[in-house]
Amino acid sequence: MSGVDVYTRVPIELAKCICMYTCAQPLLGIDSKPMNQDERDERHVQIQAAAFALLKEQGYRKTSMLAIAKRAQASNQTLYAWYSNKQALFRGIIEGFGGAAREQLLAALHEDQDPLEALRALGPTLLRFTTDEHAIIMNRAAVIDAAETGVLARAIDEVARDVLYPLIRDLMQRLVAMGVFDAGTDADEAAQSYVALLFGETQLRQALGNLPPFDEAEIAHRAERAFVLTCRLFRVRPAR
Repeated sequence: MSGVDVYTRVPIELAKCICMYTCAQPLLGIDSKPMNQDERDERHVQIQAAAFALLKEQGYRKTSMLAIAKRAQASNQTLYAWYSNKQALFRGIIEGFGGAAREQLLAALHEDQDPLEALRALGPTLLRFTTDEHAIIMNRAAVIDAAETGVLARAIDEVARDVLYPLIRDLMQRLVAMGVFDAGTDADEAAQSYVALLFGETQLRQALGNLPPFDEAEIAHRAERAFVLTCRLFRVRPAR
């Protein structure tokens, strides 16, 4: 999904994700007892929910590991053992988004569905994940971090390029194989065109505060526009 940033929302039930494990000196002792896997999963959920709440309230620069530990009532020992720094913590949230978004897209693109209807359903699914308030907040954090470590921007790019984009490209290939799109259509070109039509500069404008989160009406309008224009570009023309 080259040139298009896909940013993340973090509903609590989707916050169980890949985390980075390193060690650091403990400062607090709240989480000193051993935890089983279910307890560890729940603790990850609580810590990441606390981190995102602070990100929303205070912004990226003011959100520190100590503040997250206090908000989550966790020890610094636990926090640094599970996440090497706040970039790793937020990267984990982004990676969790990638898995959740992939499941949503797979549900919209199941094999027995008409591929053209799947394409129509794809846009709203993508836009709901990438243009709400949660997405804008993470978008802004990635922009700020780009000048510091670039970790968040790289994580977002990896989710877009390695997790989401292949599903869109595969759908375009199905449309070509089934004769819905012109036989000479390149699946990558069709996928890139669709993504550009769907998103444009939406994420950048939202990050800069020039565009509000999308409501359902705006999502439906933009998704249908991208669908219609993509079909106009690549669909087989009826014989005259």
